[in-house]
Amino acid sequence: MLSPERLALPDYEYLAQRHVLTYMEDAVCQLLENKEDISQYGIARFFTEYFNSVCQGTHILFREFSFIQATPHNRASFLRAFWRCFRTVGKNGG
Repeated sequence: MLSPERLALPDYEYLAQRHVLTYMEDAVCQLLENKEDISQYGIARFFTEYFNSVCQGTHILFREFSFIQATPHNRASFLRAFWRCFRTVGKNGG
């Protein structure tokens, strides 16, 4: 939801709070690293899939520690993914 506080922030502060530059830089790096694959389905689809993965929290899979540590959303996404993988460990006395 849109909060009144968000509208009171200058645009550069809002973008900084949400780490938009971090995600844009990462998206462009990923695009350049995979440009051969991307030519098959287009740049717009790549950015759509990238930012959908950010929203879903799956963008941290198979990523380096510095990327996971870069934003609060990345850290929370990592913890959710870790919990999903290991929540059953030890439940049955293992």
